[in-house]
Amino acid sequence: MKKALVTVAGAAVLVIGGQGQASASSDIFVSYGAGSEGYWTADPYRNLTGDTVMACDSNKDGWGVQAELDINPNPLNPYDFSADRIASTRGHDSPYCDKESGNLKEDTPVALRVCLVKGSEKKCTLPKYGSA
Repeated sequence: MKKALVTVAGAAVLVIGGQGQASASSDIFVSYGAGSEGYWTADPYRNLTGDTVMACDSNKDGWGVQAELDINPNPLNPYDFSADRIASTRGHDSPYCDKESGNLKEDTPVALRVCLVKGSEKKCTLPKYGSA
């Protein structure tokens, strides 16, 4: 019984203590298979500044990875995608990551998709949605 009370009390402290650090922004992760990944981070994280899109490629398959960010997307039509910000590993040997940053107003809607690119070929995932 004593152990259960300590666990509940600890959980309550975590919930109460964490309330002041909530953020409306959301991060997004999209993968086009293992090793072909795109990220959106609204807030600074590790070595990334906030409002950053990143593409990472760890496959030595001849395809580059392109992470495309649509700012103010149309969520009713995922095929109406406008790449406003692009990070791309095109032309680099893997493993390689590229990132692009630029400040966005808080709570701005965004969508991220990942594309495999080689020459004029381009194969993309459907977008995932989040916010700045």
